[in-house]
Amino acid sequence: MIPWALSWWRGFCRDAILRVCWFYIIRREVSRLYKMVFIGCEVSRLYVVKFCPFFVFCTPKIKFMRFRAVVLFSLLAFGALSQDKSVPSLELGMGLNSDTYAPFWLRANQYGAVPTKENYGTAAVSWSGFTQVNKRMSWGFGVRALVNLTETKADVLLQEAYLKGKLGIFELQAGRKKQIQGLADSTLSSGSYIWSGNALPMPMINLVVNDYWAPKFVKGIVGFKGNYAHGWFDNQRSDVADIYLHQKSFYGRLGKPNWLFKFYGGFNHQVQWGGTLKYADPGNVSAKNGKIATGVKEYFYMITGRSMNTVGGDTAKYGINDGWNRLGNHLGSVDVGMEIDWSKAKIFFYRQSVYEDGSLYYGNNITDGLHGISFTRKAKQGLTKVVLEYLNTTSQGGTIFNDSDVNRGLDNYFNSSVYRDGWTYAGRGLGTPMMTLDSETDLTNTDLTYFDNNRVESFYVGIEAKLGENAFLIRGSMSNAFGTYSSVINPAKRQFSGAVQWQRPVQILGYNAQLKASIGADRGLWTPQVIGGNVSVLIPLN
Repeated sequence: MIPWALSWWRGFCRDAILRVCWFYIIRREVSRLYKMVFIGCEVSRLYVVKFCPFFVFCTPKIKFMRFRAVVLFSLLAFGALSQDKSVPSLELGMGLNSDTYAPFWLRANQYGAVPTKENYGTAAVSWSGFTQVNKRMSWGFGVRALVNLTETKADVLLQEAYLKGKLGIFELQAGRKKQIQGLADSTLSSGSYIWSGNALPMPMINLVVNDYWAPKFVKGIVGFKGNYAHGWFDNQRSDVADIYLHQKSFYGRLGKPNWLFKFYGGFNHQVQWGGTLKYADPGNVSAKNGKIATGVKEYFYMITGRSMNTVGGDTAKYGINDGWNRLGNHLGSVDVGMEIDWSKAKIFFYRQSVYEDGSLYYGNNITDGLHGISFTRKAKQGLTKVVLEYLNTTSQGGTIFNDSDVNRGLDNYFNSSVYRDGWTYAGRGLGTPMMTLDSETDLTNTDLTYFDNNRVESFYVGIEAKLGENAFLIRGSMSNAFGTYSSVINPAKRQFSGAVQWQRPVQILGYNAQLKASIGADRGLWTPQVIGGNVSVLIPLN
């Protein structure tokens, strides 16, 4: 018994001494690690080399070694991630107008942030961050919430709320995130035809290749990018509840990034599909018993654009519209572009061709589309960018539609007989703002959510300049409204719109803030003559 008791006593004393040493040493070392991870203090490489083996191996209980190794590497990984010191910001502002509507270029392409009508005050909080974990992996997040107080209501908008993670060339995004689709100037365009940034961002799960990726064997001569997404439309619509979005795109580049000439081409495909009708449909034209099918089989029919007519036109399961047609509302653009890039400037030429209901396939609406030229000076001062664009959507394939031949006209862009609020999200058009909703103009006497002006012709110019710390952005357009084929405006009604934005850094109560002010005006027959302006200050909360 005595040898056993002595052995037990020695073990007890050894463990007690080691536990005390472990407690005091690990407290000191974790304190250092805390400063490195959460406060950002510099720690020498020697410290890391000393601490890591101690934390994992120097312990009285061997069975916890694996657990501590996991904890250690989790802490180190979090320490690496935490090196991104993102700072939230607060934006305060207001807008005043001389009449009902806000000037066109003060509200268009603002991701739904500026009210169409009425004076307003606004407050927004935003916070975003990005961390490069290693060469192949990164992650990030973004949040922007705002409140608009108008004369008659208060709107609370969650403009952005997303997480993103990147591994290799692929990035997975989840939530609301700003985006545009199509080949166009990314900062100064009048708006990409199909997805312009005019509406509040839609919640979606999006797998995307953001930058042109070139396989090694092509040596950078050819590059590709694109996306594949599933999204959800809002349920405040008056037509259909629980609508899904399917979105995919594929674009290619011919020419190395450093070549003088580069050529681009690709397409995007958007589909509104699924949902439950909010309106009466006794003939089961739009849906079967009010419900639009959304099964696995229907999903594959939808993403491939296969006509249900080829699989039998099953009106026992589908509404008449879907049973003998493609499932959902399909639309998009086919784009081409060319870039000339030299040492002091670059020029980008682009064309977006419209497709909806088959007209582009047969060449009926080939004159419709967005045409643009973007000239960029590689300079920090003076004139830095000029964009010229021409948009024409007046053809729509002509006035004849016939399933049996190549006459596929009467496209009625952005409108749908099933999804009657059209190509909209949260009451705003998702595509080019030049095609306007009934609620956005006085072209008719009603105030509804559908496109009463989708046959338009517009000329646009955008200018960016920098003078010292003062940044200027100028937009101007002249547009002709021809209405729709079912409600023609003849003669066309013309509208001139323009705006000037000024921005510069300022010091406010010790903060490095940004002050921004804009003034805009509309004159013509779309809305009453109006002049207005807004001012805002962006303050980082650091």
